[in-house]
Amino acid sequence: MQKEPLVLMLEEDPDDRQLTESALLELGFDIPVTYVSDSDELFDHLKHRQRPALIMLDYNSTPAPALEILKALKASDEYRSIPAVVLGEGLPAVYVRQCYDHGASSYITKPASVRGTREKIAGFFRYWLNVAETT
Repeated sequence: MQKEPLVLMLEEDPDDRQLTESALLELGFDIPVTYVSDSDELFDHLKHRQRPALIMLDYNSTPAPALEILKALKASDEYRSIPAVVLGEGLPAVYVRQCYDHGASSYITKPASVRGTREKIAGFFRYWLNVAETT
């Protein structure tokens, strides 16, 4: 029996958390998502709890921004293999490229509408749960 994947999501905004949760439920995805509010909490979770199958990072996280978190994750033998996805606003290509240069598995622009968000969440989780191989 395969263990359900754990998604560790760094998202400070309670509205974005609620939107993600409601979209997952509406779409029928029964995925354990653990939310953390800042980079310190993220690293504490990684050290003391179940290893996630996927890490999702808000580009504008604090106190460390997503690029710094990516550097630390990818420099660690223990965390390097965990896919890390960055979520952010529409950024210039140079910033998106920096995310990939620092080891992001993907960069996803947050949609402006609730409908667009649900569509992105559906496509994203269908891919990560049904297509991509994760550990």
